[in-house]
Formats: sequence, C-alpha cells, structure tokens
Amino acid sequence: MGTQQFSSLPSQPKISSLPGVGDLLAITWQICKERIGVFLGIMAIPIIASFGIALFIVNIFSFSEELQRPYLTSLAWIPVILIVAALALVISIWSSVALLYAIKERDGKIGAQEAFAKGWSKIISYFWISLLMGLIVAIGFILFIIPGIIFLVWFGLAVYVLVSENLTGMKALSRSKQLVNGHWGEVFLRYAVIFIIVIVVNLVLGFIFAPIEAPWPINIESTLSSLFLAPFFITYTFLIYEDLRKIKEGTLV
Repeated sequence: MGTQQFSSLPSQPKISSLPGVGDLLAITWQICKERIGVFLGIMAIPIIASFGIALFIVNIFSFSEELQRPYLTSLAWIPVILIVAALALVISIWSSVALLYAIKERDGKIGAQEAFAKGWSKIISYFWISLLMGLIVAIGFILFIIPGIIFLVWFGLAVYVLVSENLTGMKALSRSKQLVNGHWGEVFLRYAVIFIIVIVVNLVLGFIFAPIEAPWPINIESTLSSLFLAPFFITYTFLIYEDLRKIKEGTLV
C-alpha cells in the first residue's frame, strides 16, 4: 500500500530542450545590466594592461633608435619583451577566468576582486583547455570547414566545465561534448545567433568610430567590444552550458 502511494506521487518535470533564443538573449541582457559594474571592472584590466604594454614596447624601440647601435640594443630588449608579452597573456587569461566566476556566482553577487581571487588557480588549466580546443578545432577547419564547426560546437563549453565542475584537459572537452550530444542543432543555432549579433555590432561600431582618430594604441571599436560585447557573449554561452547541464542532470561525468 505504502509503495503504491509512493509511486503515485507526481515526478518533477525535467527540461528536455533549451530555452528559446529570445528568452536566452533577454536573460543575458538582464544579467549584464545587473552585473555591469563587475563585468566592466574585470574587462578593464586586460585593456589597460595591453595599452601599457604596447606603449612600453614602442618606447623601447624609440629609445634604441637614439643610440649608436639600435639593432643590437633592440635585441638586448627581446627577453624583456617576451616576459612582458607573457605577463600580458597571463593577465588576459586571468581576466577571462574571473569573468566566468563572476557569471557563475552571479547570485552571490561576488565582486571583481573576489572573482580574480577565485580565478587565479585556474589560469594554467584554462590555458591548456583553450590550447587543446584551439588545436582540435583548427585541425577540423584544415580538414574541411564542416568538421571544424562540429568540433567548435562540441567543445565550446569546455572552459565553463572547468569553472563549474572543476574538470581539466581532455576531461573538460569530453564533458562539453557529452552535454552537447543530442542538442547539437539547438546549440549551433544559438551560437550562430550570437556570432551574427557580435559581427553586426562590431560593423556598426566600426562605421561610427572610423572617422574618429584616437591616439595610438587606443582603438575605440575594439575597446567597446571588449568592455561590453565580450561579457554579453560569455554570459550568453555560459547560460547555454547551464541549461544543458540541467537537461543532463543525473548523467555521469
């Protein structure tokens, strides 16, 4: 009798498909509005760093030209330039991971400083996953365009898996593919929409700001794109990951 009563309880409804593109864009917009200060604070760091590094390198070669042996002096600066370039890469990756944490823990309202603190330990893993994914997708595009697109959709969620599920390397790529399986077309459609939006907005920004001559190395279009479009794009794709995880809830990793 007790068993019959238990079995008659209604089961919780499960999500079987991704939310519509319109809903996804609306939720993304709402999150970005609420977290705009944190997102801008995170994205400003690599932009400022890239400006500073560009000016530093230019000043090095300008200084070298004033000396009697500019070529040899420039060569002497190469180790410094390589170190500075490596530092720029670390800052860029660190900011990317921090942004992921700011999105992941948006309900906890974590700030930029806390997001950077959480992201520090994931820099190497993020770089390794990005390198693996880049190589696989590049091979796919070299073989033919279609395999590259397939691989991009399969493995595009790997860095979100890193931050949310603490899986690294090929395990993160495999988990990304597992989440996408059965929903490849839905994910592709949502990727296509956001890529088109990014391209159109960048074209509009380029048209608007092309006549404006900003002092080098400032590029108004790319700066605005990094500050606003990048967080929107990452939030949008992170939500795809979260929805796929809800759909696959209970699946073994």
